[in-house]
Amino acid sequence: MKPSALTHLVCLSCLSDLKLADGQTLDSNHAEEIYAGTLSCTACSREYKIIRGVPRFVDETESSATDIRTGASFAEAWKRFPMMDERYQKQFFDWIFPVDPEFVKDKVVLECGCGKGRHAKLMQEAGVNAIFAVDIGEAIDVAYENIGFLPGIHLIQADIEKLPFRREFDFAFSVGVLHHMESPISGFLSMSAKVKPTGAVTAWVYGRESNWWLIGIINPIRMLVTSKMPSSLLLPVAASLAFPLELYCKFVARPWMNLRQTNKWIPPLFYGEYLNYISQFGFTELHHIVFDHLIAPVAYYVPRAYFASWFKTAGWSDCVVRWHNRNSWSGFSSGNLEELELMRSRVKDVTDSYLGASTARATDRQESPEK
Repeated sequence: MKPSALTHLVCLSCLSDLKLADGQTLDSNHAEEIYAGTLSCTACSREYKIIRGVPRFVDETESSATDIRTGASFAEAWKRFPMMDERYQKQFFDWIFPVDPEFVKDKVVLECGCGKGRHAKLMQEAGVNAIFAVDIGEAIDVAYENIGFLPGIHLIQADIEKLPFRREFDFAFSVGVLHHMESPISGFLSMSAKVKPTGAVTAWVYGRESNWWLIGIINPIRMLVTSKMPSSLLLPVAASLAFPLELYCKFVARPWMNLRQTNKWIPPLFYGEYLNYISQFGFTELHHIVFDHLIAPVAYYVPRAYFASWFKTAGWSDCVVRWHNRNSWSGFSSGNLEELELMRSRVKDVTDSYLGASTARATDRQESPEK
């Protein structure tokens, strides 16, 4: 933990400032990092430990048992696949488009659900003033090993629904995490509540539309079987599925998509956009993708209109929702209305949605969450 993180951290109980107690230990490899110590509330008696370089704000008796289990499952995935890949940069900014590196420059940023730290690193490289990246489970330890020592990066073990911050962030985002929470909308509301009124927020979630086969076939298998398997057994199962997936992506999906660029009469391939998209990665990353899908205890597939309603519920006046790879939704809003309209125009310029749902206003018909 960097001492400068103290200017942003607060007590979960009373939102008062924290102070560093005497007797801390520095990281032997990175002298600017506090490896072990205690944070004490300046107003009440509550204390928070710093363990292996990370302040720990998770109390398993106060958090959802489902979210704790999910955090543990994904920590296992990140421990098995800790690698960092240069192709993550394009993938990340595809997920959070219309946000780009220039947009986040010099901002103080919050990431909810950081996994192994790949997105926090990309934010740091884009020139943010600081990024606070949180995760509920021990994935935060993988992130510390990967990026914890980098300037401007602050890693915190915390529950997204119980964040140890005031409302002071310029931008907050969550990619691929909210739909794995027991209450995705609660996570989004908590994240949004830490953003300044003039700030911005974005999230990427699984879409319900076009994912009937995942919902009807894969989801029951995952819930009843694979999410309960030991990772040592799930790894070879995922590998046996990743190998034919890699062949199909590279030798069917990608050539098919290339042919469609010049031959519009060729019909689209089922799930073709997504399969072509992941064909850029090698076997190890595809193995991770399959393992990640099979190990999750919870996965919700969110309808567009319901996703758009999250922004209205959080107090944002309007939002932009984009259909990504025809299987997921990326949403953005800002308290700066000129900024919001600029982002809307960016999305409109690159729309590829056959649903005609690339942009959605927060006044859309609200739907109840479907699982």
